[in-house]
Amino acid sequence: MRLSRKSFSIGLFLGFIVGAFSVVIIAAGAGALILRDPHGNLAKVVLSKAHYFLGPLVSVKHLALNAVSKLKDPELKLKYPLSFQKVLFSGSRIEKSGNLVSWIEPFSARVKEDEEPPRHEIRDFEKSRPISLIGLKRETLTFQLVLRSRYSLDNLHVKIDPSPEAACLRFHRFKEVYLKVMVKGYDGSLKKIVSPDPLIPFTDPYSSGHRLIEGISLSKGKNQPVWFDVYISDTCRTGNYTATLKVREGARILRNTPIQIHIVNASLPRHVNFDRWMQLYMGRFFNGEYIQNDQMLKPMLEKYFVMAHNYGFAASGCLTIGPNIQWDQNTGHISSIDWTKYDTMFGEYLSGTLTGSSPNTWCLPTLGPYVEGTVGGFTYMTATPSVISDWNKLPRQIAQEESRSIVRHWREKGWPLKNAFAYVWDEPLHQLYYPDIYQLIANIADAIHEGSNNKIRVMLTDDPYIWDRHEAGHHKSLMYDKIDIWSPSSDTYIPNKIWPYQRDGKRAWFYQGGPPFTPASDITGTGPGLRMWFWTAWKYKLNGLFYWASDFWSGNAIDNNPYTHGGTEDGVIFYPGHQLHFLGFPDINGPVPSIRMAQWRRGYDDYRYFVLLKEKGKKEEVNNLVNEMVPHALNDGGYFPYWRNPLWHRPGDWNHDPKAWHLDRVILAKEIEKIVGN
Repeated sequence: MRLSRKSFSIGLFLGFIVGAFSVVIIAAGAGALILRDPHGNLAKVVLSKAHYFLGPLVSVKHLALNAVSKLKDPELKLKYPLSFQKVLFSGSRIEKSGNLVSWIEPFSARVKEDEEPPRHEIRDFEKSRPISLIGLKRETLTFQLVLRSRYSLDNLHVKIDPSPEAACLRFHRFKEVYLKVMVKGYDGSLKKIVSPDPLIPFTDPYSSGHRLIEGISLSKGKNQPVWFDVYISDTCRTGNYTATLKVREGARILRNTPIQIHIVNASLPRHVNFDRWMQLYMGRFFNGEYIQNDQMLKPMLEKYFVMAHNYGFAASGCLTIGPNIQWDQNTGHISSIDWTKYDTMFGEYLSGTLTGSSPNTWCLPTLGPYVEGTVGGFTYMTATPSVISDWNKLPRQIAQEESRSIVRHWREKGWPLKNAFAYVWDEPLHQLYYPDIYQLIANIADAIHEGSNNKIRVMLTDDPYIWDRHEAGHHKSLMYDKIDIWSPSSDTYIPNKIWPYQRDGKRAWFYQGGPPFTPASDITGTGPGLRMWFWTAWKYKLNGLFYWASDFWSGNAIDNNPYTHGGTEDGVIFYPGHQLHFLGFPDINGPVPSIRMAQWRRGYDDYRYFVLLKEKGKKEEVNNLVNEMVPHALNDGGYFPYWRNPLWHRPGDWNHDPKAWHLDRVILAKEIEKIVGN
């Protein structure tokens, strides 16, 4: 009896331990699922049903509450992060005709090469709904048609037939090209990324009648997206328009889908007070487009300027092309200056003649980063760098002289200087080997301000606070009130630390940093991409956006070019038309756009929606929608160092669902129509 009781006690004890352990495992699993649930619905279910199945042992409700409370922990600063959401298939209007399956994807979808639609959603030929579009005048609407077959298909023809009254609309077709790259993950493993980015036009936009794509061939089991832009011009009347999307194989029609386009009685604002700039690296430009001389350079540059303008940004270099200045090295005064080449290359763009308006922002032809501070015998990079006091002699005089010459020339030409800036230094964190680096930058900024009578703004890719331990002791605060445009990387951008400078009249931009601060800016990104940057800018009250490069092409050889061997394409927004032969297409005499460039345009158009609605008294409604889509971005938690962000190595806390981005734009368009009427 004693043995039985002892055995029973031991068994009971062990059973209790095992049971408790099982409950902990179940609770932990529930907690993990709750953490992955973007809206907290699972937590509600667990809490409401827990007492039915686990009440006698332990309160899972209590454990679940603890899991939920962690989401509200001030240190985490997140609640139900949208980054945990699972994005499902975003396509619609799926049809099957013969061996072809096709469907429509919204703008922000990055179509995977091997993605298949759900079989239960596939309809027969002409059984899917019409494509419905709504937009404002001066807006570009976009959708994607995805073609897929279980077998290889050749010579498919895809086009849009507009109705006669839709002549004011401009339709453009592009074949999306998949790029492939191997990237190293955070754990050191290699991962293959296959993502579409270059948009190859069906017809050559620079040569009338020259077709690049006659028909489309499908590989077995692989998707081929076709990108459609619909531009609504100012000449369009308000109301409804129709067109038809057609896919045929020979004489056989495989898809025949009506398109309904509704134009709102409003136009996107032509100008908003928001800076948008990408740098052109002229050395890469010359190499990538095979530029041999100035006669080739000018018309090619102008095509890039026009495309940049049409996609909502200004593109320019800062260093390679500038005035030819002869200096008196004894006095620091200019002996002679020749602006001829500069005016030839950029004059029509700066005057607005080329695009209808001057660029929204412009990098001035200063001596540039790492150079402005080193003329006149001053050096900071050698084993025996100059003392900082030496800069106040000849180098200071030269910086002032150059600033005066720029102001004088802009005034003579009638070019707007208020949109221009001097990019005097890049990421000074990397030059901390010179102990007075921040004093040097402050001195340069002072000289530019004095020489230009405060008409030239100074931009710096840094933050007005210490964010890296190596910056301590270098007296960074010396330059805080000298910089006119602060442009930190998104991962170090702490909004509430920059707002005070904006209130004092400084401007704030950011440039790329990647998840979880902003979407990836290269081809590894998914979802809204650069579009989301503009929503972030609105949320955190920025004055502009800057992408560090637009043409950082890898090379121009068969084994080193941006189409087949370009890496992740960070710093590539344009693709060179003279290298299309690496993809098997005829070369064209101008730039090729990209999906990421279109993301930027869509983001800018969204931003113009926000401005228009704000002017109509709907600022609060816009803010609510933006905050719902983008709960957190940048380094708004103030994490130091930034990799302590709890979402590090994870997607950011914004909506990643392409459908949600599409539907919210439609909501905004309808809200504008409600205000302005028909």
